[in-house]
Amino acid sequence: MSVLRACVTCGIPSKGSYCEEHQPKPWATSGRRQRVTVSGWEEQRRAKRVLARYLGACHVCGRSAPPADQVDHVVPLAVGGADDESNLAPIHGDCHDEKTRMEAQVRRG
Repeated sequence: MSVLRACVTCGIPSKGSYCEEHQPKPWATSGRRQRVTVSGWEEQRRAKRVLARYLGACHVCGRSAPPADQVDHVVPLAVGGADDESNLAPIHGDCHDEKTRMEAQVRRG
């Protein structure tokens, strides 16, 4: 037996948080569009420019061997960082994971 809940928009009983009419699209609740200024091919070209400018040196650990393969927002978008090349720097995958974990802990308090 399924428990019905009230739709958060109209109050009609439904299986989830929304009724069929008010079910949001998966991408509708994403805030990425408001935070990110470029996407697609331009985002890839921008990443290549940033990696080349820093010669593959990771901005967290400083190592350039192996070359950093990802691009990171130095000041995260979630805390108001800009989405432009001045806020981007190369980062290794493992350094990126650790930095993300640390930022999540700080935000949780």
